[in-house]
Amino acid sequence: MKYADWNKLSNEEQKQKHWRHHPRVRIATIFSILFAVVLAGVLLSVFQNKRVHVNRKPIDKEAFAIAKVFVKERLAQPATANFSKSKFEAQIDTAANRYTVSSSVNAQDIGGNIRTHNWRVNLSYKGGDWADKNSWKLLDIDLD
Repeated sequence: MKYADWNKLSNEEQKQKHWRHHPRVRIATIFSILFAVVLAGVLLSVFQNKRVHVNRKPIDKEAFAIAKVFVKERLAQPATANFSKSKFEAQIDTAANRYTVSSSVNAQDIGGNIRTHNWRVNLSYKGGDWADKNSWKLLDIDLD
């Protein structure tokens, strides 16, 4: 029903009509459906691009994160590894995609004693998702 038709009805006829036939309800329904479709489209595009870091070269903190994965594999008891959160040194050669990261880790040795290990890892970034271990090539690892 259009507004012009609604306005022609008497007050009694308007009260007898079901509320769903009111023009405002129809307009609100149309805009609600339109809003839901647009919102769904926006959400799909956002969730489709959830991995922003795929098409750029990793920074030093990201190289440190993946280097910790390689170091953890070399420890006698990797579950006990306690890495420093921000104490590390990184040298980055972006032209050659080479990363050298060094730091220390506290971990238990085979005897169960907690020991501090200094380590240095040389990595080559092959491209892709920096958080994926397969995107990196381990060139050298020095763990004392």
